Amino acid sequence: MGDLNPSNEIKLAVLDVAGTTAADDGLVVRAFLIAMEPLNPTPEELVEMTQYVESTMGQRKIDVFRHLCKGDEDLAFEAHERFVTSYTDLVAEGQMHEFPGVSEFFKELRERGIGISLTSGFPREILDPILFELGWLELIDFSVAASEVKDGRPAPDMILRSIDLYNEKTGAGITPDQVVVAGDTDSDMKAGVAAGAKVVLGVTSGAHNAEQLTQAGATHISASVLSLSELI
Repeated sequence: MGDLNPSNEIKLAVLDVAGTTAADDGLVVRAFLIAMEPLNPTPEELVEMTQYVESTMGQRKIDVFRHLCKGDEDLAFEAHERFVTSYTDLVAEGQMHEFPGVSEFFKELRERGIGISLTSGFPREILDPILFELGWLELIDFSVAASEVKDGRPAPDMILRSIDLYNEKTGAGITPDQVVVAGDTDSDMKAGVAAGAKVVLGVTSGAHNAEQLTQAGATHISASVLSLSELI
C-alpha cells in the first residue's frame, strides 16, 4: 500500500478502545450477564442475549439494554447501571490491558503531529476509569464517550465530535478527509464511512472478523491497530 499521507494530510486518528487499542477479553459479555441476572432470564434467553451483545459490540450500551429489556426504559436504565458498576470493577481489578505497543504507537502519532481521539460505546463513567488504569490520559488528546453525543454508533457522531474538539483546540479547521478511523466492529466501520473518514481501518483483534468489517465498509483490514503507522 502506498503512503496515504504524502503531504501530511492526516491530522487526526479516531480510535476505538475495547477490542482495538485495549484487549477486552470477554469483559463486556461478563458485565452484561451480571447486569441481566436480576431479571432471571432463562438459559435460552441468556444465549440469545449473549449473541445479541456480541453482534452489537461497539454500539452504545444503553441502546443495547433497551433492546434486551424490550423497550422498558426503567429496566434498561437499572441494568445499565449494574453493567457500569460491574465493568468498572473488572477494570479496577486489572482485567483490561492495552495491546502490545499501543502506548508507543500513541507517542509516535503525536510526535508526527497527528492528534488522537479515543471513542467508545461505553459511557463516560466507564471510559474514564479505563483511560486512568491504562495510563493513557497523558498520551491522547481527547476522548468521546457514547453518552456524550446524540446517537451512538453506527452513527458518526463521536467521530464528528472528535473533529470538533480538534478544531476547537487547534483552530485548524480540519475536515473528515483528514481523519483516520480504526475499530474492531462493524458499527465502527459504518461510523467511519458515514463520517467521511479518509481511512477506515478494521482490526481483527476484537469482536468482528475481516469479512464482517469489509462488508461494513472498511477501507483496510489488519490484525493490529499499529498498522496505521504504515498507512499514514
